Amino acid sequence: MKRELLYIDILGFSSMINEQSPKIPQIFNIINELSVYKHYAFQTIVFSDTILVYNKENDKPTHYYLTYMVEFAQQLFYRLLSIDVYYRGLITYGEFEFKQLENIQAYWGKALLDSYEDEDKLLGFGLFVSKDVSEDILIFDKMDMGGKYDFIFLCQSYINLYKRAKGILPVELEIITETDDFDRIDEDLMFLRQIAEMKEICPCEKIRNKYVAVYNWYKERTPKFFKLFEEKGFMPFVINSNYIGSINPWKMELT
Repeated sequence: MKRELLYIDILGFSSMINEQSPKIPQIFNIINELSVYKHYAFQTIVFSDTILVYNKENDKPTHYYLTYMVEFAQQLFYRLLSIDVYYRGLITYGEFEFKQLENIQAYWGKALLDSYEDEDKLLGFGLFVSKDVSEDILIFDKMDMGGKYDFIFLCQSYINLYKRAKGILPVELEIITETDDFDRIDEDLMFLRQIAEMKEICPCEKIRNKYVAVYNWYKERTPKFFKLFEEKGFMPFVINSNYIGSINPWKMELT
């Protein structure tokens, strides 16, 4: 059966195991509390550092399943961000079978194989979507990566503010609170502060290049904002001199 499949791989998991990091039980607690389990249309499989989410049936239009998958991935993104952990995720469409046998769960298919093989080849991290179904994701901005996948900008509040302000800062303080379009702007700025820092201090070139890639994608998408935010370290007062946000911008855990 052809289905939409969300494939997520937690980055740096092997190193965390070798270092006996206290983040490992935190990661599984975060995964365990995701809202995906409450939605009737989806099944979730978790094994080690990999998460699979797929639609049980095909009785809804493609954009319905994809919208929820991106929202599930976004929820995981923000919750892992709180402990400075990232993932690389792919949304694909193809053959995927699942059978609940008497003693085991059996699952296989081309969509799973493609996701497994493609995931490690992608630059950067975050969420990517196959071009085969990318047009069915309607409410998130995407960037053409030139290959099989588009990159999805999960920092939706930040992107929304850029569009609303037409790239011009500061904005009136009331804009931030008048709707829920910008309700996660503090977390978005925290994410940008973190990757801005890590692309400079990360000792491993391969990992550092991942931060550089994601940083540059956001910079390319929001160039006018970046001109100001880079000068001020992505601090909330750049939005408005009276805006302090809900997250202490000077307290960052980079371990």
